[in-house]
Amino acid sequence: MVADRYRLSFTVGGLLTRQGIDVARTFLDCGDWEQSRLIVLDGDRFGVRTLAAAKRIARETIKRLGALSETELRYLASSDTPIEDCDAIMWVAMCRYYELVGEFANEVLRDHYLLGLPSVTYADYDRFVLKKTVWHPELEELSESTAKKLRQNVFKAMFEAKLLEREGNIVVPSLLSREVTDILKNRPESFGFFPMSEYES
Repeated sequence: MVADRYRLSFTVGGLLTRQGIDVARTFLDCGDWEQSRLIVLDGDRFGVRTLAAAKRIARETIKRLGALSETELRYLASSDTPIEDCDAIMWVAMCRYYELVGEFANEVLRDHYLLGLPSVTYADYDRFVLKKTVWHPELEELSESTAKKLRQNVFKAMFEAKLLEREGNIVVPSLLSREVTDILKNRPESFGFFPMSEYES
């Protein structure tokens, strides 16, 4: 049986925390995603060279933020929220929107932590994707360059979220703040995206 197709458009950015904070604040001010997109593009807030690149980043950021609850968006947008908490919220957004990333986080990153395996490597990712092709033939349709870009961005996001150390890809146990823990309890499956035991804080 073939499952629903994965979304496989996470070729832009990485974690996109700074962009996520900016767009979330804009959205909470105006209440409309399309208007938010136009505002951030008009202000050239992303610091990229071309309008086309800015449009891609804005589109990608908005897609991920759409996976968050209003409570999560407000916490992300708050000037009082520590950047580490913002990183955690943006990792949750990426994992929710992109099922492939969420499953990798749960089935590889978290499992390695629980099993005491010290690192997560490109080889681990490649084995995971190969296993998923049985139910998701769209993974086999990817060009080699696109597949590598997707893998690169997953690892970039994990590095930026401080879930892995850049030196040696060592798994870093997540110690989520009390605030993030309380927010995620509304959707407890979100704890599975982190190298931690559930409700560990």
